[in-house]
Amino acid sequence: MMRNPIITIISGFVLWSLFFLLLYAVQATGCHFAGRPLVALERYPILRVILIIAFLLSLLAVLIPFLLLRRRYTASRSDNETVDFTREVAGYVWIAAAVATPFCFAGVMWLSLCGT
Repeated sequence: MMRNPIITIISGFVLWSLFFLLLYAVQATGCHFAGRPLVALERYPILRVILIIAFLLSLLAVLIPFLLLRRRYTASRSDNETVDFTREVAGYVWIAAAVATPFCFAGVMWLSLCGT
């Protein structure tokens, strides 16, 4: 069974965008309910700890499928050039999503949480 090439190509950034929405929804909700990050775990506000965990989970969620797809696609080559081309393009898009994840989400570690 062959997957739709468009789904294979866009799935990396669809997953990235879902985690983008999740991360900033958690941040906005935490700031709304807490007002200020008063609850702390050691010296870090609990909201920052939750955001760092969400960041690490999103990084793993983008990297693991990329590595699995890469291993599967390099092991099997097809006779169809179009299929090989879409696999290569999907691989580059997944690489871009894997690079964009820490680039965009790592700010939760040091930026201010609630605009303060």
